[in-house]
Amino acid sequence: MNWNNAIQIVDGLIILVGIPVIVNMFISIGKKLQVIDSLDDLVRKNIQPDLKDLRERFVVVEDRVKSVWKDTFAPASSPRQLNIQGENILEGSGIKEIIDDKKNDLFAVIKSKNISNPYDAEQCILSTVNELKNDAVLIEKLKTGAFSVGADIDSVLLVGGIYLRNLIFNDLGFSLVDLDKPKAA
Repeated sequence: MNWNNAIQIVDGLIILVGIPVIVNMFISIGKKLQVIDSLDDLVRKNIQPDLKDLRERFVVVEDRVKSVWKDTFAPASSPRQLNIQGENILEGSGIKEIIDDKKNDLFAVIKSKNISNPYDAEQCILSTVNELKNDAVLIEKLKTGAFSVGADIDSVLLVGGIYLRNLIFNDLGFSLVDLDKPKAA
């Protein structure tokens, strides 16, 4: 037997054994892709709707927790007013001094929004004060003040927002008594 015949026999064996192996490999890959497609369908039909429902429920829970959190410093009544804990944060954190120093600037920002009702005015005031945490100069004072009273920055800013609201609400053309009235449509 010469080498050419031996090589042809080996090539034939490789082809004879290799073709079924390659076919099995493609069949296996096809099965894996089918499993992936089935999982994709399962996720789209069953899990995604549940996640959307979970997201919606979480928003409701988050809103309720936020209300409870606010009640810690300014109990729910109309309008919210600081309780003893809120007053302690106001005095001990330094937020009162920050608000007093920035009152005119904050008032100008809020006034420029052309707010038409007391509800929106209050929300704008709280939101504007909350933005103070983005001020690179003030953030260290806010952190130090929050630490000194055992509160977090958001709590300090909520207290500062209520304090500012009480200072400027009349200047915006609203009365704190107006907060009892329903929001205009």
